[in-house]
Amino acid sequence: MSGIRLKDDLARTSTLGQKPSASQEMGPYSMRRWVFLDGNELAVTARRSDGRIVYLESSWGRRIPGSPTDYPGVNFGETTLAELRARLGSNGFSYASRSEFKTADGIATTNSYEIADTPGAVVTFVSLVRQGDIEALRSGSRKLGEIAKVDSVILADADYLNGIWGKDRRTDPAAQPVRWDNGPAAAGPAAALIAGGSIDGLVRALECNSTFKPEAVLGALQKGGVIGKKPVEVVDGIPSFEPRTRIEFHGLTVITVQGWNHRGRMFSRGPGTAPPIHVGITVLGDEKQVTETLRQNGIPLSPSVEGKPFLFVSDELYSSSELNAKYRGRKMSEVICSVH
Repeated sequence: MSGIRLKDDLARTSTLGQKPSASQEMGPYSMRRWVFLDGNELAVTARRSDGRIVYLESSWGRRIPGSPTDYPGVNFGETTLAELRARLGSNGFSYASRSEFKTADGIATTNSYEIADTPGAVVTFVSLVRQGDIEALRSGSRKLGEIAKVDSVILADADYLNGIWGKDRRTDPAAQPVRWDNGPAAAGPAAALIAGGSIDGLVRALECNSTFKPEAVLGALQKGGVIGKKPVEVVDGIPSFEPRTRIEFHGLTVITVQGWNHRGRMFSRGPGTAPPIHVGITVLGDEKQVTETLRQNGIPLSPSVEGKPFLFVSDELYSSSELNAKYRGRKMSEVICSVH
């Protein structure tokens, strides 16, 4: 989650690029929590004895409905419990103590699954029925599967969960281990390996240390299922694509990916001057915040030199009414590696 894995040392959380919002030592465990620019949160628990991470929880901040979770094809506040069941092939299992519980925002239910090829690891999806939908659920006018939507995702060590939630489980007879990379019915890339595979080209391009072909970078993302084939916006011939799964770039969460090359077949030519050859991402936060996050992660901005790639950050506004409505009131910036 956010580039952090089970059994990593707690020190690895320094790659998130910001200090934790809260820290607590409780018995044999160290707990940390981060709140990101998009409002989503990450909670991490590690053993104090060896520093190894045993629990990660990514929670929706409710600012951006449909923002992707770290599990491919599952989106916060959008993916319903019914869709989750269909995607993973069953209800999985639930811990008796956590099968259903009340929160300040409604009633939550959990579905847990063992992870194939990762012994001792469990992924748990917490789905929430909001307060305004509880009466419809109780009256029977609406079903749980259609109104409960994913609110958080937990990746944890099974022994740790047995200790905090108990060993009593209720298991769907059809339950089977799921793959974190794609699950039984998913087609997305491995979220746990989001810094590798088809996203490598994007990371290298944005780090701006060598030349690149934007059409090759975006094409690899499309082929890997990281972005769709159809752009959500085209401005001056520059297409922008929304991620289908969470993309992190040195502490920044990507909300769109874009690029342009006058030689690339996937790009059109808008009226007026041709844009420079470039690859970019749009992220939440103003220019100053984003620049500082990159600096803290060892990614300095670079000056413009003719014929060489250079990295810069600028404030961003979408022309798409749909995207503007989705991110209304939020400050956004574009991180661009360009070659003039």
